[in-house]
Amino acid sequence: MSKEPEWLTELLEQADQREEKHRIEMSKIRADQALAVIASFEEKASEIEQIAQQEIDLITSWKEFELSKLQRKISWLSFQIEQYMRTTGESTLNLAHGTIKIRKSRDKVDVIDPQKFLPIGKKLGLVRHIDAQDEPDLNAIRAYLKTHGNRPPIGVTVTPGQPTFSYKTIKKGIPDEQIEDGRIVEPEQTSQAAA
Repeated sequence: MSKEPEWLTELLEQADQREEKHRIEMSKIRADQALAVIASFEEKASEIEQIAQQEIDLITSWKEFELSKLQRKISWLSFQIEQYMRTTGESTLNLAHGTIKIRKSRDKVDVIDPQKFLPIGKKLGLVRHIDAQDEPDLNAIRAYLKTHGNRPPIGVTVTPGQPTFSYKTIKKGIPDEQIEDGRIVEPEQTSQAAA
């Protein structure tokens, strides 16, 4: 077994002596006094938490107020751009600071009477079998409508898609998030806007 180097032994002895100097000789009275000091520290910690939470609440309130002001301005400008875009007759405008688009959304298909629709839907191949249950296949119904002049089968209603407005801004040469009606949305999503 190797012996510790002399410098390491001295260092360990010095650490033990320092620890002895910082050790308090405990008794019931000193233990009680230590508990009182701990309680005081816990009170101060609680006070710090409370002050910090008040500051966080203040900053959060300020942030929400400032963002709501900006959101109102964005919504107003977005509305102005949409109105302009609708007058141009264009579907897309690529500009220096972004892109403006008007796209027709998909027609909304609703099966309002499944009892009437399911027998006809099965014959036309507009029903899919999932979990031992037949249910309308809305994509197949949309395809059927395109090939049959938008005449829905019995029990189905069609709500024509409305043009939607969207814009995408470019910041520092990089396209930003997709923005529609002044709100940030996931790319490829569109919002409904009346024509």
